[in-house]
Amino acid sequence: MSVEIELKFEIQKERIPSYLERLAKIDFAVTTRRTLEKTVMFDNQEKLMQLTNGRVRLRVSKQGGDLSYKKPLGQKTIKKEVEHEITVSNAQTTKEILNKMGFRPTTSYERYRTTLKNQEGSLKVTIDEFPFATFIEIETSRSETAIRKLAKLLGLKLGQSLTQPCDTLFRKWREAHGLPPKPHLRFNSYDK
Repeated sequence: MSVEIELKFEIQKERIPSYLERLAKIDFAVTTRRTLEKTVMFDNQEKLMQLTNGRVRLRVSKQGGDLSYKKPLGQKTIKKEVEHEITVSNAQTTKEILNKMGFRPTTSYERYRTTLKNQEGSLKVTIDEFPFATFIEIETSRSETAIRKLAKLLGLKLGQSLTQPCDTLFRKWREAHGLPPKPHLRFNSYDK
């Protein structure tokens, strides 16, 4: 188990190269190049995850997959979550196990993710390109001060950080555009 401390900001997609350049100048290296990820959230019939504000998440990309349980801790401007995560070698079998335990898909999303880490590996930056918006996240399991400092170095305004998960942000985006709720965020149908 670890506690994930995170700052997330919406950015303009066109500015991705400038963020990558700035991060390279301060010794961040790309650990995963831009890769399509598909994520599915699960809950049981009793809506245990919804009632307890937890999340069971299966994420798959060409690099492999992981199964996570996450639960937010108190949040204001910095997102903090308890996280348990394991690597899975077979996503389909993992889905079948979850189904046998009474968990079914509730929401899902697709995104392109680029991941960078500093030399010591204590800070991770991800750039997430969703169909409706692009976000940069700064994450650590150590120090709030370090992620605040990096955010300032990148020119990000701490008062504009986001703590809500992407599926909530997507729901709000659809509401703002007069579209009905949609549980599955896919590139080919996000705005329909």
